[in-house]
Amino acid sequence: MKKIILIASILLIGTIAFGQTKNEFESTKLDSLSQKEIYRIEVAEFQRLELIELKNGEFKGDLIHSVWKTNRKEEQKKKIVQKIKVPEKMVKKLMAELRNDGFENLKDCNEIEDCIVGLDGTTITFSFLKNGVNKSASYWELESDYYYKTNSVQLPLEVLEARKIFGIVNQEIDLKKQFENFTSRLPIGKYMFNGIIMERKR
Repeated sequence: MKKIILIASILLIGTIAFGQTKNEFESTKLDSLSQKEIYRIEVAEFQRLELIELKNGEFKGDLIHSVWKTNRKEEQKKKIVQKIKVPEKMVKKLMAELRNDGFENLKDCNEIEDCIVGLDGTTITFSFLKNGVNKSASYWELESDYYYKTNSVQLPLEVLEARKIFGIVNQEIDLKKQFENFTSRLPIGKYMFNGIIMERKR
């Protein structure tokens, strides 16, 4: 059964689909025959932005949200997915800006001295796919200074560079606001994402 709800902002329009199969939220695999490259930004497991440049000079992109519907015992029952098409001009502009600011050269936190990693919280991952290249860089609690200050560690330059990249994305597409728009329109019930239980009431 599929229920469609339109969620509109100035530039982005998406639909919410219920009872998705596990394949509905999988990342796009690079098709080397038609696609030149893919830029992907993932916020934990509940939000993913994919920007794709095609070999014919066209661009396309999707912003995808996902939460689990739970029962009274807070057990996961079904995944709810929203997929929003990103306008081609926005994808083209964003990919150019990200490329110019070093998206393809980001280093993973494990490769950076004094980069802090935790077990809970939110991990943001940047991925770059091109023919023969599959590179990703992940950062835990990217936007927070708290753990660096608490541990008296200077914020690594590479983390600041990743923050700048994430800021460029949010200047074009406010990821937090888009996810809030999605969750605010869910039916009454309990939902789970990133280890958080959220309840929608009347």
